[in-house]
Amino acid sequence: MGLAKTLAAVCMTAALLSASAAGAAEPVPMKTAWLGEHETFAVWYAKQHGWDKEAGLALTMLRFDSGKAIVEGSLAYDWAVAGCGAVPALTAALSERIDIIAVANDESAANALYVRADSPILAIRGANPAHPDIHGDRESVRGREILCPRGTSAHYATAMWLKALGLSEEEVRIRETASTQALGAFAGGLADVVALWAPLTYEAETRGFKAAALSRDCGASQPVLIIANHDYAVQHPEQIEAFLRMYLRAVACLRDTPPETLAPDYIRFYQEWTGRKLTPENAVRDLRAHPVFTLDEQLALFDASAGKSELQKWLSAIVAFYESIGGVRDEDRPRLQRLNAVTDVYLKALR
Repeated sequence: MGLAKTLAAVCMTAALLSASAAGAAEPVPMKTAWLGEHETFAVWYAKQHGWDKEAGLALTMLRFDSGKAIVEGSLAYDWAVAGCGAVPALTAALSERIDIIAVANDESAANALYVRADSPILAIRGANPAHPDIHGDRESVRGREILCPRGTSAHYATAMWLKALGLSEEEVRIRETASTQALGAFAGGLADVVALWAPLTYEAETRGFKAAALSRDCGASQPVLIIANHDYAVQHPEQIEAFLRMYLRAVACLRDTPPETLAPDYIRFYQEWTGRKLTPENAVRDLRAHPVFTLDEQLALFDASAGKSELQKWLSAIVAFYESIGGVRDEDRPRLQRLNAVTDVYLKALR
């Protein structure tokens, strides 16, 4: 049996996760909402293979430009499930209408700080033993100019890098620059450091720039979440569970299939959803840079039996950062206490 057939068989074996599919019954329509990013690929992939129908659902995948737009669109578009970053899930005006039901991926390996190959920052590594893989120290980074889009995951990575080096933002010069423009400006000789996320990180490396720190190496976890419309979930828990079965089936396939084999589909997905092209090499890298989680791993992240769950700790740290930079309005603050909206009830129903 060839590799492709073997992998197909592995993916079909994952159909055990869809054991409660609705059989011959007509699939139930379900609106979902997504961005043109990695977290959408698993759902797109499942729909391409008809796994939504096998789970008893007929998915519609609505496209949005931001997580905030997804949350704010919950009334107008009446979506049932969506993929969303942590901050809009907690702070957007209609966030009280949603529940956090799973983790889509972790982007902490896809956000990084880049310097030029001859930067003295690269000569120093492990100045903070708690973060042995990051480069730089107080003296080599203090006073440096950093290109960074404020209020983004790249900004969060920057803040955590500085913190790990014992620095504050006031001790460097942060120049507010949108990500694509930042890379171009850095390539043109501006500034000492640039903060980027994938796939711009791959372009940075093709230009010869070197990573001084990844977000994960600075202790900054950056989960993307799967959220559910609260009212819909309460009224139709079996459909939320069906979606998660389908989703976890796709996760199993993504975990069991080499990224090189998935790359053509990922390239097709990325161009369809963003209008941009990825090289096969960068498609493989982006797949590897975004870990996805099995059912057991999801349940471990949601486990609050000994206090705050790991996921709640991640979200609390992200919210604290946005509060520290004035990115949270006074009217948002009551919603920041909504970490009880993190619920594993639908995941537990799959066991």
